[in-house]
Formats: sequence, C-alpha cells, structure tokens
Amino acid sequence: MGIAHTTAAMSPVRAMRRNRGFSLVELLVVLAILAAISLTAVPWFLKISQRGQLKSAAFEVQTTLLAARMKAVKRNQPVSVAINTLGPPIELMTVEPQPPAPTPTIPAPRLQLPPRSAILLATPNVPGGTITFSGDGRVDMNPTPNPTPGSYEYILQGPVGAPTPNQIHVQAWPNGRVVVVTPTNWY
Repeated sequence: MGIAHTTAAMSPVRAMRRNRGFSLVELLVVLAILAAISLTAVPWFLKISQRGQLKSAAFEVQTTLLAARMKAVKRNQPVSVAINTLGPPIELMTVEPQPPAPTPTIPAPRLQLPPRSAILLATPNVPGGTITFSGDGRVDMNPTPNPTPGSYEYILQGPVGAPTPNQIHVQAWPNGRVVVVTPTNWY
C-alpha cells in the first residue's frame, strides 16, 4: 500500500511537468535548426526563380515566332518578327504586310520581356535580327540567305546582373520549326 501512496503523490508532479511546455533552450535549438535550413534553401530557391524567368522569356520569344508563323500561313503572306530593342527590356515586334486600303490598320503586336529576365546576347545573322515566315510556314531565306547552315537563332542570357548568367537558344529552322534549347548544366 505504501507504493500506491507514493505513486499517487507523484502523479500531480508528472502531470505538471507534461503541461508546462518547452524550455527556452529547446526553442532556441529548434530556431537554430530552422535558420540553418533557410540559409541553405534561400539561394537555391533564388536560382530556381532566376532560371524560371529566363525560361519564361525564351518561351515568350518562341510563342511570338510561332504566332507570326501561324499568321503567315493563315494569310498566305510573309510575316516577320523584328527586334525593336536589344537591351533590357527586349522588345520584339510582329510585322505584317499592310491590308488593302478600306481595312483599318491594326498596330503591330509587340512583345516586351520583363527588364530583369534576360538580355539578347545574339540575334540571327540577318538585317535587324528579323526572321520572316513565308505563306507556307517556312522561314523565308530569300532576302538574305543564312550564312551558316541550320537555324536562325536568338540567344538570351540571364538573369540580368547575375554573377553567372545562363544562356538559352531560341532557334527557327528553315522548315518553320521553332524550338527552345535549354542548357544541360545550369549555373
């Protein structure tokens, strides 16, 4: 009976210990672990965000080229994509032939990339960096033939101001195919 009496007397003490919460040392240890994890994770998330911005800019250029190609096929007339500005922000403009006189003219669609996403490192080796799609959807090589075999390409580099920027190539092939080539090794 003496053992039961001692257990009954300790149970309120044990109950009080269970309900008192965490000690200051335990909380500081948990905060130190969270700080160490966040210090290693933040740069990683920043790199992923920057890569996403660069990829987004490249896919916007690809979409603009594909839209110009579809307009050329739909109207059976040449449609070009020209570069308005090289530096940030990059601006591409779709140039279409003027419609007949009674039709109202619509301003040329423009694509302006976010200023910090990318810079245009290289443009196709044609005047003004212009890529023209003919009415059959192919890249028009007649005005100035491509001096190098293969594709015309825009090379985007970004993000702007990064210590080690990446490059993405947006290629327009003679058959009208437009592809984005991402690097295999990201920095």
